[in-house]
Amino acid sequence: MIRQPGSDDSTPTPEELRARVEGTREELGMEVEEAAGKTADVKEQAQAKAAELKETAQAKGADLKAQAQVKGAELKGQAQTRAAGAKAQAQVKAAEVLERTPQPVREKAYQVGESARTNVKPLIGFGLAVLAVCVVVSRAGRR
Repeated sequence: MIRQPGSDDSTPTPEELRARVEGTREELGMEVEEAAGKTADVKEQAQAKAAELKETAQAKGADLKAQAQVKGAELKGQAQTRAAGAKAQAQVKAAEVLERTPQPVREKAYQVGESARTNVKPLIGFGLAVLAVCVVVSRAGRR
């Protein structure tokens, strides 16, 4: 039994196939356009969210910087206050030690200080000689 084209209802004709293919193409084209539109929307939303996050991060950074500056100034003030207190205590202690030190010892200490200030070169030479001796002794101890 030979079938004739178009004689059976279940077998489509070439024109019907072309029409179906064209319809499918049109449907796919619309679906592709719709998907592309959604993709563009997602991209725009992502860019907007990124810009929003960037602004938020910049604002938080500026806030943190301001807080750090305030805290830094506060800590600096505290450090200066403590340093002034420590300096005052040191001056009081120095005055107490000076009161307890006998006059001849104070005079001798003053003379030694003046001698060190005026004779810097011999003092430096003596220090270098001591350093050289220390180096030689430490090397000899290693052997």
